[in-house]
Amino acid sequence: MDGENILTIDQLVGAFPAFSEKTIRWWIYNGKRNGFEACLIRIGARIYIDRLRFIGWIKKHQPVSDVPTRNNQSSEPDEG
Repeated sequence: MDGENILTIDQLVGAFPAFSEKTIRWWIYNGKRNGFEACLIRIGARIYIDRLRFIGWIKKHQPVSDVPTRNNQSSEPDEG
């Protein structure tokens, strides 16, 4: 583990602005259920996130196959 890859919640939000602090905290709270626990480093009451594990965790969640992409959507309106 590299010290450069250990982030606080604020640092993670700054490095990945697509994710809000509220979202990160929800992932932490539900970490055992959603697998986010693997990204965490707990020292006392402090919680840190391993940046490389976080990136791996995010990559595991893509692509979402049940959400249509622009290429799969029809450009013609439904005839109704």
